[in-house]
Order: sequence, then C-alpha cells, then structure tokens
Amino acid sequence: MVSLYLVQHGKAFDERVDPERRLTPEGVFETERIARYLNGVGVTVAEIVHSGKARARQTAEIFAKYLGVSNVREVDGLNPSDDPRIWFERLSGLDHDLMIVGHLPHLSRLVSLLITGNPPTLRSLSLGILAY
Repeated sequence: MVSLYLVQHGKAFDERVDPERRLTPEGVFETERIARYLNGVGVTVAEIVHSGKARARQTAEIFAKYLGVSNVREVDGLNPSDDPRIWFERLSGLDHDLMIVGHLPHLSRLVSLLITGNPPTLRSLSLGILAY
C-alpha cells in the first residue's frame, strides 16, 4: 500500500509585503516543527512534488531536508485554482509514497474528489489532515 501526504504550504507573507509570497519566519518554524515530527514518527516518502509558487517550493524543501528526500520537483496542476481532476487522474497509477505540497482551495477539492469520487459542489471548506 502506498501513502499519499497532502500538505498546504506554510504561512506566507502577504502579497503587499512580499510579491513572491515566501514563507514568513513563523511559517518556516512551523513547517520545520511538523517536518521534524514526521521524521520522528518514521514517515518516509520517495518523492515530494510542489507547485511553482515560492511558498510551496520552500515548504517542500523543508520537508525534503527533514525527511531525507532527494527527489523534489515542481509540477503543474497544483496551483490554487487548478482543476483537481488533473492530480486525481495522475494518482490513479501511484506506485510509491508521495507528498504533494500545494494550496487551498485546490487541496481541499482534491481531497473531496479522492474521498467521494466527485468534485465538491459547495464552496471549499478548510481542512487539516495528518495521517501516518
């Protein structure tokens, strides 16, 4: 059985402060804390993929550092408004443990699709999931 970890990027600066919306010091600290915890409980993944946005890349790099993952790459289809069916279809043939670092509302829509087989019909709900 393969494991899939869906991660929302860490806390980022407001666009008015940093147009690239990089992680704040608090966002870095919180992401490192979670990554250390996951390492401590034995979570491993073969690959980490992330959107092209700076905050997702930074979050992925932090997880990679603490989990010892060298296969980290930017992929398409993970931006906030992207269609979740793109990754729903890609995940159907998943054969290795994977961490996806992305954004809301995309991640919540993807979870809905993975659980129910249908995209959500209501506005996105906030969600937090940690499974190991």
